[in-house]
Order: sequence, then structure tokens, then C-alpha cells
Amino acid sequence: MDLVGRLKGKVAGAPASSVVVGEAEKLIGFAFPPLLKELYLQVANGGFGPSHKILGVDGGYTSDEGDTIVDFYIFLSDTDPYDELWQWPEGMVAFCNWGSGVYSCFDTTKDGYPVCWFDPNKREIGEPMEKQFIAHKDSLAAWFDAWLDGDSQWAKPYG
Repeated sequence: MDLVGRLKGKVAGAPASSVVVGEAEKLIGFAFPPLLKELYLQVANGGFGPSHKILGVDGGYTSDEGDTIVDFYIFLSDTDPYDELWQWPEGMVAFCNWGSGVYSCFDTTKDGYPVCWFDPNKREIGEPMEKQFIAHKDSLAAWFDAWLDGDSQWAKPYG
């Protein structure tokens, strides 16, 4: 069974409209991975997944701070007046909050949309940005499959 089929009926919340998803893609500056877009349109507008859940688009599930996936990408992409080396990688999208500032991110610039951990606690101001990214899954689909299969995704880098 495909991923959408595995999630339908198991997730609370309404899907997003194609108009809202299209607007989010315009704001972020690129298309979402087809799998995530399909989940937004057919399953729910965020609010599912492990830990603190997948961020939605406008009108959907938000972080504790009220950020959608687009809001958070824009925030991370901004400059930091206290850290001149802060430069968020273009196309790296934080989509699932694990708490303590840790997020799962997918990379829209690579085939399969590989997933990494973003952990700001692993980097001090002035250190290279790469210190806060830990490779996790080869693709967004593999990340979702691992979650649905009950794998403890937190255990690998933090176990």
C-alpha cells in the first residue's frame, strides 16, 4: 500500500486545498516534494507524524510558536545580526519538529529529497553551519516509511 493509503483515515484534520499549497510554494520559492504535496492535499494539512508533528501550510498545523512550514523556512533563511556565518541552505526545509530546536529537514535540491536532522545545539555562533546538520534518511519517502513502520528515528543520532 502506498504512503497516502497507509495514512488516510489514521490522521485527524482536514487536507489543504490546492490553492493554499500553491500559494505556499510561491512564498517559499520552489515546489514541495510531490510526496509531501500529496499528503497535504489528500491526508491532512500537517499535524501528523512523529514527536511534535509535521508542519502544515496556511490554515494547518503550526509549531508551538505558530509557524507554518513556510513561515519557518523564511525565518531560518533570514540573516542573524549576531551570527555573520548564519546562512540557511537554500532548499533545505525544516518540516518536523522534535523539540529543543531540533527538526527533520528535507533537501529540495537533491533527488529523492534526502532528510537530515537540524540541531542548532550542535553549533556555536561563528562555527560552520554544517555542524548542525546530521544525515538521516536517503529520501523523504524512506523517512515516512520508517515512521510508519515504528522505527525509533530519534534513537539513531541521539540514542
